[in-house]
Amino acid sequence: MKLILLFVVMLIPFVIEAEGSQQGISAEGGLSGYPFLPGSSVLQRGFLRVQGKLEYIDMKEDGRNYVLLPLSITWSCIDNLEFGSEIPIYLDDSSFDGNLLGDISAGCTWLYETARGGSALVFKGLITLPTGSEGRDTGSELAFGIATSTTFRLLKLHTAASYVLNGGSNPFKGRITDYMKFSAGGASYITSDLQIICGLDGTTSGDLGLAATLSTYSVNRMALFVSMRAGLSGNTQYSLSAGVAWTMPVP
Repeated sequence: MKLILLFVVMLIPFVIEAEGSQQGISAEGGLSGYPFLPGSSVLQRGFLRVQGKLEYIDMKEDGRNYVLLPLSITWSCIDNLEFGSEIPIYLDDSSFDGNLLGDISAGCTWLYETARGGSALVFKGLITLPTGSEGRDTGSELAFGIATSTTFRLLKLHTAASYVLNGGSNPFKGRITDYMKFSAGGASYITSDLQIICGLDGTTSGDLGLAATLSTYSVNRMALFVSMRAGLSGNTQYSLSAGVAWTMPVP
């Protein structure tokens, strides 16, 4: 019941009458993109984006489930470069007690090249600190990757890949492992303010999922979105989320 009420609260802004629109959603680590689909754009210089979303995750293993509130911030003070950070807060955890904070991440995106027709190439870097509970969060990670996009008629195609080093809860004592993350998908506007995003994401360690996001930019300087991901393999059964991102100019 609490989960339903929280989702209702998050969706209230959908009915607010807007004066204008401004696009902007954060992906993993607070970097520009879409849920489960890293983007190939960066925040405009002199702008700040704050995002919060409510997320429910159902795990296959032992019937575990989580309710969390990932909060992220994105900032650009240099042309073609943005910085991002994300802090997940666990509101309800069926397996662990006491620690509300998840693994904190921070990173940056550099727009390397753009071309006519909406094509772009970016380089991304992301570091994750082991501030969450061991066994629930991934622990310390360092990731480097690229993302690119191109436009075909009304569809913008995205693809991304990154190399990840994982050191667990203690990278100085534990065994360091590595794997690849990948994603591919597309985004298309249904109307001038309503966008749908679909994609496939996974890792070489066995995780694979299919995700869809619906976003509206009808509220001035805000993006409001709902997202669903179904786990095709790996430990995640499915996840549901709803959130809001607010983009504003800063001095």
